[in-house]
Amino acid sequence: MATPEKKQADLKEVSENLVTFSIDRDDMNRYLAMLPEDKSINRVTVAYEIPLLKIVSVGWAIAFFMENRPEKQTLLETFWEAIDKFSGDLSSVTSLTTGADINYFHLIKERMDTYVHALNIQADTKDPAAVIGPTFAGICNAADNVHVTMTGNRVFNGAIIGVKEYLGHINFT
Repeated sequence: MATPEKKQADLKEVSENLVTFSIDRDDMNRYLAMLPEDKSINRVTVAYEIPLLKIVSVGWAIAFFMENRPEKQTLLETFWEAIDKFSGDLSSVTSLTTGADINYFHLIKERMDTYVHALNIQADTKDPAAVIGPTFAGICNAADNVHVTMTGNRVFNGAIIGVKEYLGHINFT
């Protein structure tokens, strides 16, 4: 039987792994490579928004897949605290290199609010990606571009599937 200290350590490790997954940018280039060469697509904006959506999606997936688990709140708190720390570090580096003050965690919270609002408006949808993809495209100023919409779908679904598989692998679902 796991001791409370061991369980806490396990939760910390799970949280660290989920944070690492959420901020990993290796898949970003793959998503960008799927976009056609199209002057109407601002690739810089899409590349900027992909990591924000991925972080939000991982946080959402933790809450969704841990719904009935007693560890849910602790895992969510440690995840978001680590994202806050990462964001603070990123914001500091960005401020030093660009001279502009950027609060990355605030941007993540804004995106979370935007996606949650979109999901609330279409609360009857069976597939959240059907809402997230178009919302992502709208944020990228490409609301009518199916390729950007599909990129949002891919980022969201990839994050959701990754969290589900990981939590299943470690018997947390």
